[in-house]
This record gives sequence, structure tokens and C-alpha cells, in this order.
Amino acid sequence: MSKLIKWFTKSSFSHTALFIEIWGQPYVIDAQKDGVNLRPWDAWKEEYDYDIIAHRSNSEFDRVAFSKRALTKVGHTAYDFEGLLIRHPWQLLTGGWDAQRDPYERMTCSEYVMWVYGVEKAYRISPENVHRWCNLNGFYEVSI
Repeated sequence: MSKLIKWFTKSSFSHTALFIEIWGQPYVIDAQKDGVNLRPWDAWKEEYDYDIIAHRSNSEFDRVAFSKRALTKVGHTAYDFEGLLIRHPWQLLTGGWDAQRDPYERMTCSEYVMWVYGVEKAYRISPENVHRWCNLNGFYEVSI
């Protein structure tokens, strides 16, 4: 699946996720084939074993409000296979976007992360675009 995503999006990135702390414990929230879910950091890292580039914001923001927004999709938002396999390739081939439904009723990983940050038209964003967005918006890369 990772290779397919990289090929379709013409990217060196295949996934995006959010790292948050809840009561001092590290967690990851992301959209995987089972939808948007919260997983303990160690379990997520062991299960998916991604090569990771992490970004952290330079600016102050309301972490509680951010975490609340991030958690609103957990457990009941399905993965957007249609978007990944049909809409995103269609957009890349034609430049057009066919949005016949609520774009946030199902989500891919990159659109979920950008939606949490309040980015307009997050459903059109690839993992590569998330990386670029972070670099353009004052985020810096951190080692994990």
C-alpha cells in the first residue's frame, strides 16, 4: 500500500500522523485502513515501523483545543479508500476534483492531519504536501 501511495502521489512520503500526549503518555492519531484511531506510541511504532520525519511547530498554540479537535474523528471516521484510489489519481491526471459527498465523512491520513490544523480543502492534500506545508509554516524537523 505504501508503494502504491508513493506512486500515485509522486512522492517520497506515504503516510502522515499526529503525535500527541494524553495525561503525559505518548499517542499517535492517524487514518489507517481501519479508520481514524488513537494508538499508544510504542504499539503504533511496532505495528507500522515507518521511517519517520517528525515536525514540531515553532509557534505557541492551544494544545488542549488542538487535541480536542484531533480526537473528534477518532473511532468513527472511516478510511477514504475511494479518495485514495479514485479521487486523488483523478486529480493528478486531470487537475479536477469530483467532490460529490462531505469530504470529511471519510479521510486519508494526510487530509486528517491537515483538517486538524484547519487547512482549507484538506481532502486534496497528499503526504508530500503535508511535509511542504510544515516546512512553509514554521515547523522544524525533530529526531525521534
